[in-house]
Amino acid sequence: MNTVITKGEFNGDKKTYLTMNGLHFFWFEFIEKGDHIDIYCNKHPSLNGQDSSATKIHLYSSGKICFVSGKEPRSQREAQKRAKEWAEYIVEYRKTGKAQS
Repeated sequence: MNTVITKGEFNGDKKTYLTMNGLHFFWFEFIEKGDHIDIYCNKHPSLNGQDSSATKIHLYSSGKICFVSGKEPRSQREAQKRAKEWAEYIVEYRKTGKAQS
């Protein structure tokens, strides 16, 4: 059985995300932590030689995506939306090297 993965959508229990351009896969895990949900990116495309520091890519070495304290996603829907935004940011960052603040 072949699984069809739709661009720009999450798929399956492993939370696989295929970017809008259809070129890159990301694997996410969403973990409830009290009043918010932590997002971990377990696998992503290479950064194409760009700086991998947490201040540039907003990703800790543990794989956890960093958010300003109190700004973490509060629902599964919001967490998936934020993971999608982060994945699309990484695709742009690896191409241009321009970091978000």
